Amino acid sequence: MKDIAFNHPTPAGRRFKGTDRRAPLRGGLQSCGEYGAGQTAGRFYPIACVALEVTQRCNLDCTLCYLSDRAEMTYDPPLSVLFARIATIRSHYGTGVSVQLSGGDPTLRKVEDLEALCREIRRLGMRSCLMTNGIRASRAMLTRLAAAGLDDVAFHVDMTQERKGFDNEAELNTVRRAYIRRARGLGLRILFNTTVFGGNFDELPELARFLRDQSEVAFVSFQMQADTGRGVLRNRPDAITQDSVARAIEAGYGTPLDFDAAAVGHSKCNRYASVVTAGGRAVSLLSNRPLVHRVMAALEEVDDNKDAHIRIRPKLRRMVRRHPVLALRALSHLALSVARLGPGLLRGPVRRQAVFIHNFMAADALEEDRCASCVFMVATGNGPLSMCVHNAQRDQHLASADRVDSPMGTFWWNSAMRGLSSRPDLPGLKDPQQAPLKRLKGQLRAARRSRKEAS
Repeated sequence: MKDIAFNHPTPAGRRFKGTDRRAPLRGGLQSCGEYGAGQTAGRFYPIACVALEVTQRCNLDCTLCYLSDRAEMTYDPPLSVLFARIATIRSHYGTGVSVQLSGGDPTLRKVEDLEALCREIRRLGMRSCLMTNGIRASRAMLTRLAAAGLDDVAFHVDMTQERKGFDNEAELNTVRRAYIRRARGLGLRILFNTTVFGGNFDELPELARFLRDQSEVAFVSFQMQADTGRGVLRNRPDAITQDSVARAIEAGYGTPLDFDAAAVGHSKCNRYASVVTAGGRAVSLLSNRPLVHRVMAALEEVDDNKDAHIRIRPKLRRMVRRHPVLALRALSHLALSVARLGPGLLRGPVRRQAVFIHNFMAADALEEDRCASCVFMVATGNGPLSMCVHNAQRDQHLASADRVDSPMGTFWWNSAMRGLSSRPDLPGLKDPQQAPLKRLKGQLRAARRSRKEAS
């Protein structure tokens, strides 16, 4: 595979000049045989989400980190650069897109910066999500961000982070509960991300059971170990596959989850399930696959606004008017699914929860068809780019120039600079070998420590 295939935005990231912004993603999925009856990507939305990396700094040193060796020594993008990238996301994908404020950990930026980004994303009709390890995401910060327009907060908690005083995932549930309390009552949708690796794979059923029983958690993501970035852990154990992770999650939820009924992008990349939970029980909403596909076809039929994400509620009303019998069948299926919760209905509120399995690619094993149909992108100075491609080529993109046009003229920036420049010839990234130990992370930090101890 030629490297040039990854030096520019993939088909899923090109701007579509007509009215159907979903067409590039749909075309990418069709070209690799992934646009079946259950495919939601390209049918109901032009992209699932776009990461806006607001810093490369982090207050943890995860054993599986997707950042690069040089990332920690870069400067944060100025707000003008980030505003330009937000505008590019909007021009590519329209309204309704989830823009993930990520990094590094975005909470290392000033809260005023994060507020400004949330307001701008809201102004342009998109959703914002704070992706954080939660350490600095205080109740006060989350309150301010919610008031500024933040929609979602995604807490990443797992054993790869090596938080002091915790020996297993079950003990980390103390942290997860504390984070839920911080976000409670702020109108934020609460998400949890977990890296699945050799050190916690056996705990996966117990962790899935815990997350199932948190009624305030709307979305859980299990992200499989990938050999990319600076972390000291590398190759994924053979025991960790999409199927084995799915079985472990289903064991925790206590029911089949029908991960293959509805698709979100390439089947090798993502598995998706939708469940209802109550009182320690869960039931899949996607158990009737033919019905799921017929409902999707009916929604697509009544969706005449292909320039952005589908707005489900008005489309459902239109579908009910046009297909009343199908709507009645779908409503009956929903009622039966809730009824199957049985005694759980007496023990807690009924909530819907989305469950994802993400299978990110290793940096040296990128597959062209998966990159060309990616639904999780990263905003760069040259437009949105597949997340796996960006992680594999992070230093290249950190060193490349962002162009910022303003009433005062054209300026340039890359992450080797603290501020904007009027010249496009920008400096290169610093050599991490020259950095002090406290500035290093991952493999370089471990190697430097080993040499120091040996001497």
